[in-house]
Amino acid sequence: MFFHHLPNFSPYSGHIYDALRVPFICKKDGNFGRDDKRFDLMDREGYLPFREMIRGDTAYFISDADLFDFLSIKESTINSYDIHGCPGWNLEMKERFTEQFISGYDEGIVDFERNLGITYTALPHEQQLPYLRTYCLYCLDFLFFEGDLNEALFYNLGYLQANVYRGFVEINHLLALSPDTGSAIRMHFESYYKGKEIVRRNKPTEEKREEPEAKLTPAIAEETVSQRVTTAPERIELLCDIEEIKKLWLVLTAPIKTKNGSEAAVFSTAELTGFLGSVFSSGAFPNAFKAHQPQAPMLTSKGDMRNVLNALMYASYNINREYNRSTNLVHYAAILKHHFSVFAGSGINSIKSVMATYSPKGIAILKGSSTDNPHIEEMLSILKKHKLLH
Repeated sequence: MFFHHLPNFSPYSGHIYDALRVPFICKKDGNFGRDDKRFDLMDREGYLPFREMIRGDTAYFISDADLFDFLSIKESTINSYDIHGCPGWNLEMKERFTEQFISGYDEGIVDFERNLGITYTALPHEQQLPYLRTYCLYCLDFLFFEGDLNEALFYNLGYLQANVYRGFVEINHLLALSPDTGSAIRMHFESYYKGKEIVRRNKPTEEKREEPEAKLTPAIAEETVSQRVTTAPERIELLCDIEEIKKLWLVLTAPIKTKNGSEAAVFSTAELTGFLGSVFSSGAFPNAFKAHQPQAPMLTSKGDMRNVLNALMYASYNINREYNRSTNLVHYAAILKHHFSVFAGSGINSIKSVMATYSPKGIAILKGSSTDNPHIEEMLSILKKHKLLH
């Protein structure tokens, strides 16, 4: 057990406060609450699965989604919450809790080595990794927000969050030193791609005998250009919750009502798995999206179905962008053009430029199909969770 010195905290039972005597806040479309998915953080080694909150000139990295949502409340979103036991609730009052969180976070960053204790530094390298993982899991046991508004609680949540962040980074530093893994955190910065380029450049290659370059006749040259244009776009790496992306696209495995009548399912379940494996990848969960052979473009009707596809791809872009900002919207547009015949006559930049405009129309069409399509309600709840639907 850790954190014996932390005020208002028991290393055995957790946060100490009278939950029946403090105000609490809840979402109008749901509740804050602990979720066992918070432990999935430890499955994302090699990545940085934290959301970034900027305050002044400092960045704070937060893993708990409910906590991040609360700390991100602003004037335009404050009415999306109900407050109980706190008359006159406003942004200024909310900021008091944010300041307590930041104070705890700043203290936790500094205290990280102290909290690990003398045991950690005495361990050999191969035992430090499991020790750190246990440490982070212990922090995550108590790192959740259920809506209780207690300043001491927010201080402790900030303190625990800082220790999870530093522990997770330390795990990845140790992994980078291991000859068996050699994987540091993939930040998707320019330096990351430069590193990949250096590794590729230094790989030994077989010497090949140079052959004279064949001259292309006009017909062959035209065929070569055509092949280049139809090459499948590079798969996009998902750093977000991959199950959410799968659930978004499941709506295409059931009928959708359009102004021209009911559109049959675009994919079977197996075909959808193949499509997702062709366009997405996950380094953290490599078996989740297995690469498939290129498929022929899928046929759909124009108009409403084009808007639906825009909506699904734009939602995928926004959800993944919370964690992976290295992939631009144009890459998602290229996938639409390559895999769906309804986009064949449009340029990639043209698709990109109107995707956000037509996305709400696609969502409206899907809402109208909720009685016939069993996957739409869950898709809408995911969009609400990520504030892509109000």
